[in-house]
Amino acid sequence: MRKIFNKYFILELFTIILLLSSTLLIYRNIYFMAFLLIIVYFISKLVIRNKLLLDVVNMKSISIVMIIFGVLYVALYYMLGLYTRFYNNEYILSINSIIQFIIPISIIIIFTELIRNKLLISDSLINKTLLLFITIIPDFVIYSKMYAILDLDRFLVIIGYILFASISNNLLFNYLSSKYGAKPIIIYRLITTLYAYTLPVIPNVYMFFRTFVRIFYPLLIYYYVDKYFDTDKKVVKVKDRRLEVVSMSLCTIIMIFLIALVSCRFDYGALVIGSTSMAGTLDKGDVIVYENPNKIKLNDIIVFKKDNVRIVHRIVKIDENGIDRRYYTKGDANDIKDKEFITDKEIIGKVILNVKQIGRPTLWLREIFNKEG
Repeated sequence: MRKIFNKYFILELFTIILLLSSTLLIYRNIYFMAFLLIIVYFISKLVIRNKLLLDVVNMKSISIVMIIFGVLYVALYYMLGLYTRFYNNEYILSINSIIQFIIPISIIIIFTELIRNKLLISDSLINKTLLLFITIIPDFVIYSKMYAILDLDRFLVIIGYILFASISNNLLFNYLSSKYGAKPIIIYRLITTLYAYTLPVIPNVYMFFRTFVRIFYPLLIYYYVDKYFDTDKKVVKVKDRRLEVVSMSLCTIIMIFLIALVSCRFDYGALVIGSTSMAGTLDKGDVIVYENPNKIKLNDIIVFKKDNVRIVHRIVKIDENGIDRRYYTKGDANDIKDKEFITDKEIIGKVILNVKQIGRPTLWLREIFNKEG
């Protein structure tokens, strides 16, 4: 048993070092990553002779289920696109896109899953943790092909959309691969990844919603497969099932609320205070929640936009000239009021809640990126 553990540990550690070094040295070269994964797979075949005991009875059914979930995943984005609109796909299906993206990405997906299925023989927590790293690195290479880490916003996209969502997906894939093999996962991943390189238009869905879907969707698949196909699971009482449904529903509602709040696309939004102009009332690092107001009055603290910058100041004067209202604002810590007035069109919302200092990590990250820039 110790000998087997050593084989897994050494192979996985070697793979992580190999993939990480190639990612750093040849940044986002997907053909090189595909080549390395092929090599790792054949090495793992030579080193590991053991095979998983798969549920062959349900394997075909799980493949169909994953096709359905994959198609629904893409359909969900395009349904949202009816509301958020679409943009022309720069990676539209062509000989060039097939050679540059579709072929290498397909190879990466296929051999990542074959490697996962080989290395899942071990029950060691260390081995499974290392396997998670191995499967996340190719995801980073695939998805970061579309993004460049130029500033904090792009960095947060990478962390949220790629890293956290990749962890969620790979935990699901570990579960499925150990029971039903690599085929259902390969099918699902090809559907949910390659649509972005084949269809002529792409939904312009806000990144926070896309991140939420990529994190939550694997949980939905896991819940469905675990409930209807896991024959090893003991019979669950009706009361326990109701508790599962209620707890999952509550988590979903909370997550949707947080995503909607941070996205600032609805009647409510959240914002981190990044200056000292309102110090004493709203300090740097505080997170404020604001709402789309029906009526603005004197002394309200509002969020408004000037030159694409969101500002949080207090209204100190209101003028009505018969055509529109002019609002004059001032930071509580400033000696003089702001030079320019604002109108209703520039007002984003009215502050209704202040949570002290929970936005500090965001400010620290922004300062790091500003120094590097």
